[in-house]
Amino acid sequence: MSLFAPSQAAQQRQLRIQLLRLQADYQRLALRRTGCQLVQALQPDALAAQARAHLRAKGLGWLGVGLQALRRYPLMTSLLGSLLGSRSRRRIALKTALITGLVWLGKRQR
Repeated sequence: MSLFAPSQAAQQRQLRIQLLRLQADYQRLALRRTGCQLVQALQPDALAAQARAHLRAKGLGWLGVGLQALRRYPLMTSLLGSLLGSRSRRRIALKTALITGLVWLGKRQR
């Protein structure tokens, strides 16, 4: 039996080494997956969706819709900037917003 003992010990050592390698591979894979999930969570669209969800949960869903509209239609951002600017620009911006709103309502009713 003493002749087989060293070979069994060597086999057990090799088995342990293989198990440790598999464990290290699994941990690297889990770390890579976590990194990919983190990168996806930090994308601008994901952050905006998360912010809208939080606003909706707090009863401020209309604010999230407004922010989404500002992001989708840059003209609205420009109009808001004009509203906050001088009086002459404010009049032009209000007239433009009124006309745009009426056109949008007309298209929506069709």
